[in-house]
Amino acid sequence: MKAFDSAPPPRVKGWEQVAEVGVVSRGGRLEAPSCEGGDQGAGRPLPNPALKGPGRCRLRVYSRVNGEAGEEHLIVVFPGRSAGKVVYR
Repeated sequence: MKAFDSAPPPRVKGWEQVAEVGVVSRGGRLEAPSCEGGDQGAGRPLPNPALKGPGRCRLRVYSRVNGEAGEEHLIVVFPGRSAGKVVYR
């Protein structure tokens, strides 16, 4: 998971799916639930990406299947007012 102060350019090379949505952090925290029994990194808590506290932000999710490594995801969070959905790939 990565958090930015402004919208980074979408980088679709090497990713099978890339989509983005607007979310609201009412309490100033964004959390992703951990997965018990998951692969590397899936069982530990993720950092809070809501850098600016309560308010609107954009959540971009990258996904791919990587041979022996299995399914991989990258979550990118940055400030943004739009609530719309964008599918890049």
